[in-house]
Amino acid sequence: HDQGLVILGVNVADDRKIALDYLKANHVTFPIILDSSPAAWKAMNQYLALPDLGADPMTYVIGRDGKLVDGWFGYDSDRSQAAVKKLGL
Repeated sequence: HDQGLVILGVNVADDRKIALDYLKANHVTFPIILDSSPAAWKAMNQYLALPDLGADPMTYVIGRDGKLVDGWFGYDSDRSQAAVKKLGL
């Protein structure tokens, strides 16, 4: 069935209890992957080492075909809207 837009969060930095308390306090309703393993930290650190790209969140928009539509660091409402528009949503 057609789900339209699916949002999935990934948190590699916070302790599970801290992350869950934050999500609850801020009424976050989309699923979150919590992974503070060494492998997750290693994956995240490759982005933090890039100049001017240490901002959270990292956003990726992936089409139904599994191809990346757009990706960026930090919050950008205009870019989010443009990426969703590219998906026809």
